[in-house]
Amino acid sequence: VRENINMVATISDVAKKAGVSIGTVSKVLKNYSYVSEETRKKVMDAVKELNYIPNSIASALSSKKHAKVALYTYINDAKQAIDEINMQYLLGAFSQAKEYDLEVVTIFSQSLIELNTEELTRYFISQGITAIVVYGLNKEDTVIHGLIDSGLFYVALVDAPIINAKTSSIMVDHINGQYDVAKAVIEKDYCKKVLYLAGKQNGYVTDMRLQGIQKLQKEYGFELNVQYADFSEKKAFDLTLRYGNDCDTVVCASDLMAIGAVNALIKMNIFRRCCGYDGITLMGYAGKSMMTCKNDFYETSRSAISEIKRLLDGEEGRSVLLDYEIKVITYEDVIF
Repeated sequence: VRENINMVATISDVAKKAGVSIGTVSKVLKNYSYVSEETRKKVMDAVKELNYIPNSIASALSSKKHAKVALYTYINDAKQAIDEINMQYLLGAFSQAKEYDLEVVTIFSQSLIELNTEELTRYFISQGITAIVVYGLNKEDTVIHGLIDSGLFYVALVDAPIINAKTSSIMVDHINGQYDVAKAVIEKDYCKKVLYLAGKQNGYVTDMRLQGIQKLQKEYGFELNVQYADFSEKKAFDLTLRYGNDCDTVVCASDLMAIGAVNALIKMNIFRRCCGYDGITLMGYAGKSMMTCKNDFYETSRSAISEIKRLLDGEEGRSVLLDYEIKVITYEDVIF
């Protein structure tokens, strides 16, 4: 009953709860700069407690045509040769949003990195944003976690296993995906030592893919050397130079790291079995045939927008697992 009452809270209720005028509430929600931080906090605490939805957002929730969706994307903080994954995410989202007549805007994390949860909430509200697709949320981003917990927005999380009434999770089965691609290249009777290049330690996908290789380790009994290369081609190159001699297989949690690893092996003039993960087209130009777990990032993002539509239509959040494919990305795959 409390939740139903909160859903119809008015701006007057917020003003009364915060002990301020309606005009002040409006200024806070529109992100005016000359409101004191103390007042902002009072208003945002009241907004959160009452689960207040401003009229501009409430009206949009009743009409998918006017719903505005933010595509919240993390940009790599280290220079990389390609950022194909984010581009495919954006293309997929725009394509599916067009079919549903949803308005989408792209927001890069770096542009709002200084904001706390309350400030980011005010910003989204002031922009009339009703729902958010978050790509690659990590475990340490307390601002976005706070935004999800507030329940003020509908959220679709790509590659983060968080689900609640207003939040859906969309991803492939990264545990079994990593297991399957590693199993495709590791020869059980001959593999004794595996160098595993993991992603970032604060990443959900890093944990899941690590579980996948650990699952295979239990079955095959090889020695596993786990090193965190942060999804960086350069770090993978350096770590392979350091540990490549003391292994017979290199398993990488991303294709970019696999490209770095195989180039280090070439520099060392040694052969080791090597595989990647993701299925980006750059693998077709790597010069070496490597197995990978291909994810369809375009379709993943389309699925995320479909989940936003479900949530806007009154459905509850859920987990969506998508297919993957174990294959070698060839030059012919890229040009045809």
